[in-house]
Amino acid sequence: MSHLNKRSSFRMHLQIPLSARFKIIGFRNQAADTKQSKIMIKDISAGGIRIHTPLNLPVDLNLLLEFTFLLFHEEMKILGVIKRKMTLNTSLYEYGIAFSIADPLMEQQLIRHLIQLSTRLKQTNLLASCSFCSEEDMADILSANYDLT
Repeated sequence: MSHLNKRSSFRMHLQIPLSARFKIIGFRNQAADTKQSKIMIKDISAGGIRIHTPLNLPVDLNLLLEFTFLLFHEEMKILGVIKRKMTLNTSLYEYGIAFSIADPLMEQQLIRHLIQLSTRLKQTNLLASCSFCSEEDMADILSANYDLT
């Protein structure tokens, strides 16, 4: 049985995840402002990301999330919504996030950075100009107990 791939963008799997921060900026069409929490970006495309976090987020509240990470010394701040959730173990969750990029210039900048990242990662697994997770970052993210309020 074959599964139809619904993705419209090339997805790049990262051997070493990117370290990022996110916060909830809206739910059920109302504004919110929570603390930032660290996450790991496991793969990325112009259309979205796959993340790992110890946070058990509800998928039915129409959460609007703001993600911040570094690509080639540029801070990227991108909005997204949860499309998929999977429990990996009792303290780790995986989420599929679809980006909501309203600005075409921001989308083009992200695409340019992702093309550059794809090219550079063929030569090495780690780039100092991007926010790749250190072992300390990963341990911090995986052991964290967050309170987002």
